[in-house]
Amino acid sequence: MKLFAATVALVQASAVQDRIDVILGHFDRLVENGLYGGNAKDERYVAKIQSWAAKIVAANGDRDGAECDAVEEESEDVSVFSEGDWCKLNRQINSALSSAARRWACDGRGNVARQAVRRLKKVKNQYERRYCY
Repeated sequence: MKLFAATVALVQASAVQDRIDVILGHFDRLVENGLYGGNAKDERYVAKIQSWAAKIVAANGDRDGAECDAVEEESEDVSVFSEGDWCKLNRQINSALSSAARRWACDGRGNVARQAVRRLKKVKNQYERRYCY
């Protein structure tokens, strides 16, 4: 029985990390195709997204990947990422990270999920102002 519980905890822990890895994989596509290298603002944008992804994983705490009590289902838009529209992909990445924060960022100082959603919206708008006319 202990082995089963440990296996379930390991699978759940990987669910958070797997979801973040999928999102960051699409984010890497955006960085490669939609941003200009060497630009300080673009580098800050990349650092902020990566930082919030790490904070979401860390805010899951000792829950071992278990979801928070108040869970929302992800919309279809969060599961399917755009192939060529970089502005739409930016919005989808933001939406997916916000959804992940609401699902898994339960522990931490303050309401981490709320902080993530609000600050990620600012990061999304930063990209939109620069590249989406």
